[in-house]
Amino acid sequence: MDPYSIIDAPLDHRAALSGWTVTKEWADAPARFFYIGGRPPWECFQVSIDVPEAGTVAITARSVDTNDDAEFEQTWRGQIVDLDDLLTLAVSEIEKWKARAS
Repeated sequence: MDPYSIIDAPLDHRAALSGWTVTKEWADAPARFFYIGGRPPWECFQVSIDVPEAGTVAITARSVDTNDDAEFEQTWRGQIVDLDDLLTLAVSEIEKWKARAS
């Protein structure tokens, strides 16, 4: 069984509302992550979700590429029932990173 199955329904619902394309496999293993574009021409950010464990989940937002070579990463941990709130925190942080002065 896919270890992410416990969060797939709420994640898929939020992704559909937000326009995210969630990748569900990486290197032949289950995974959950999506990308958010930043400032042109190159910026890209990623939100990844660790395998849920013992009723909790960790979400990490990070820079993949930035125009000024800045590196960003932050992780939030919480209960699975708070998945939507954790996703909101991650995306809000990325929006702050995108709005920084260049």
